[in-house]
Amino acid sequence: MIVDVFRTAKYLKIARVYKLPLPGRVLVKEGMKLNPGDIIAEAEILSQVVMLDIAKGLGLSVEETKACLIREVDENLEEGDVIAQCEKTLPRLFRAPLDGKIISYHKGQMALATSTTKIAVHSKMIGKVEAIIPEYGGVISTLGTLIQGMWGNGLAGKGKINILDTSKSLSRLENLSSGQVIVGGNLSDAEFLTKCQEKEVAGLILPSITPDLEQASKAVPFPIISIHGFGKIPFSEDILALLRSRDGSVISVNACERDRISGERPEIIIPADEGNLDKELSFRKKLEVGDRVRMLSGKAVHQTGKVVEIFNSEQPFENGLILPTALVKLQSLEKIKVPQSNLLVIG
Repeated sequence: MIVDVFRTAKYLKIARVYKLPLPGRVLVKEGMKLNPGDIIAEAEILSQVVMLDIAKGLGLSVEETKACLIREVDENLEEGDVIAQCEKTLPRLFRAPLDGKIISYHKGQMALATSTTKIAVHSKMIGKVEAIIPEYGGVISTLGTLIQGMWGNGLAGKGKINILDTSKSLSRLENLSSGQVIVGGNLSDAEFLTKCQEKEVAGLILPSITPDLEQASKAVPFPIISIHGFGKIPFSEDILALLRSRDGSVISVNACERDRISGERPEIIIPADEGNLDKELSFRKKLEVGDRVRMLSGKAVHQTGKVVEIFNSEQPFENGLILPTALVKLQSLEKIKVPQSNLLVIG
């Protein structure tokens, strides 16, 4: 069975592609250092178009109108500029009613773009420009620690990591300086988010949040990542140990929404200068013996272990379902049968 992969790698080459949805201008060069929020490329899209009936305005046929045009597609116009003129017995002019750009002309009808909107693609990580994608964007990369989560509020940023007591729900912020990314316990109080704004916190990394705080978490101006999603779930020990090993480091937090098609998901990147490289993994893979996994449900939910057997035939469970199954050895050394669909590969 093909299952999702969530990375918790201590040292890895991390490369991300950032592209515009249409051609534009790339504003960075190879080797440039970038932070979350830096613009990589930008483009302009049409936001308002006015249709001009040139033939009717001149009182001519479509064929006659074309011969009277004195401006061409892609030309910029100012209000009052002459677009077409007829030199017959009664000279007639057709002037631009607004500033704009001619984007098309067909059978006496002209489309004039009168305003545009600028769109941009921003970096969501700390890294260097590894490669340029002409007209569209680039590839940004770094070496370091990668931790991926289940939910994010859609923002990105960076700051110095500060680990609080993760065994307690977040409630107080004392003796903290601005620009810190806080690692704490579960979020269950919206008032805490207000305190974070007042302290100018740069981000929150949480084991989980209660579902009723999803909208409040999306309303704050800093990124929030929930490693295990919604509920009151403690940090997995492997993730907490990884975060503690990098306490005080400057990190980037990309709390993007999860995209099952592209594989993009909320993630924490902590740059590092050296280490033993972990193996590369795609965002989805076939479940195999030896894979490190996390349970998504059942009596061992959120625990981690290793796949020691994949059954050739589907196995029955207490709820009456018969499903593709794996045998997982937990960190406690207990072995349990788990539906393959209830597993995430980690590593």
